[in-house]
Amino acid sequence: MKNIIITLYFIFPAILLSQWDTQITGTTENLRTIYFVNPVTGYAAGENGKMLRTANGGNIWSSVNTGITQNINSIYFFNASSGIACADDGIIIATTNSGANWSTIPSGVTDNLYSISFANSRGVCAGSGGTLLYSTNSGLNWTISENGFISTYYGADMFSESFSFAVGVNTIFQPLTAKSTNGGANWTFGVFYLNGNEGNLSDVSFISESAGFATSRVFDGQGGISRTTNSGADWTTQLFPQQLHSVDFVTSNIGYCVGENGLILKTTTEGFGWDNQPGSSVTLRSVHFTDSINGYAAGDMGKIIKTTNGGLSAIGDPVGITPDTFLLYQNYPNPFNPVTVIRYSIPSKVRGQTSDVKLVIYDNLGKEVATLVNEKQNAGDYLVTFDGSNLSGGIYYYKINAGDFSEVRKMLLLK
Repeated sequence: MKNIIITLYFIFPAILLSQWDTQITGTTENLRTIYFVNPVTGYAAGENGKMLRTANGGNIWSSVNTGITQNINSIYFFNASSGIACADDGIIIATTNSGANWSTIPSGVTDNLYSISFANSRGVCAGSGGTLLYSTNSGLNWTISENGFISTYYGADMFSESFSFAVGVNTIFQPLTAKSTNGGANWTFGVFYLNGNEGNLSDVSFISESAGFATSRVFDGQGGISRTTNSGADWTTQLFPQQLHSVDFVTSNIGYCVGENGLILKTTTEGFGWDNQPGSSVTLRSVHFTDSINGYAAGDMGKIIKTTNGGLSAIGDPVGITPDTFLLYQNYPNPFNPVTVIRYSIPSKVRGQTSDVKLVIYDNLGKEVATLVNEKQNAGDYLVTFDGSNLSGGIYYYKINAGDFSEVRKMLLLK
């Protein structure tokens, strides 16, 4: 057998390695949305029409007079001067002078509007009453696509001028999705369960027209991150102890979710694994990154936190975050040359116990080329670094057996 370098790590808690700094906002109003045009210029808004603006990376937040008292639920800025926001009671407001003045734009509805998103001048807005609106001119005018249903959309993502997605809950408490392939003019709908659970989908972020992520508030108090790789036709869900409210992907690999009790989760592996980043004890409602290191989150009691290093890139197994099922993640990077990392999780339900774990690499003909793990292991997250320097390029498979759990994934070695 050829020599292959294998390194095995157990992933210890990452609490001391995360870095989010609290900012002084001057308000105790609950904040529901945050959006940054660039790393230093941004806006946050929330209950009772409250809005804040910073032009220096949050060193100073100043109050903005929006002219409304309704809860502001979502903000989007096209550039440093022009932005738009949606609020309760069907209100949409816009500014062209960096928030100094705001004007009301007719929406055609009186339902609460929870999410607004644009790709260039094309945008969608979603809310209660089954409301789905679209605009073709940067929000100056809005057309009603759907309205009058007893369902609610809490999140929307205009990924491109043609492809948009909205998520929420239907009348019988099923997680609800809506997809448009013509810029929000027409929609198709779907439902799925969160590992068998009912709940509200709270936000959505796509990294391509095929791959996307939705956060959720499961009705039993848990939170979920659901992933699709086929434009929302099917979803797989990971559950976490706290409900989740917002998701934002800055690259195809790097994404963040925030939720109850200050929960912050980060992925660097396209959502196959999520790591905890403590940054606040206050519930966080919205997260937004301008690039891979500069990001902000906002939440209850006027809380805004900031990171300038991506919260650091620690992988952790904090108490309560370990998944509730065995998981074998896609190796990263994939394709790789010559080193890749394989990650797997032994669930918390067997914490304090051990499982017989075997992880094996096979070539495309089914011949075993390496045994990476063959031992008893405790619950937690594990990484195996696999170096295929002495292998020829091509397709390989890695298979895990852990108790009754077995799974195989494919990887590609480029030479």
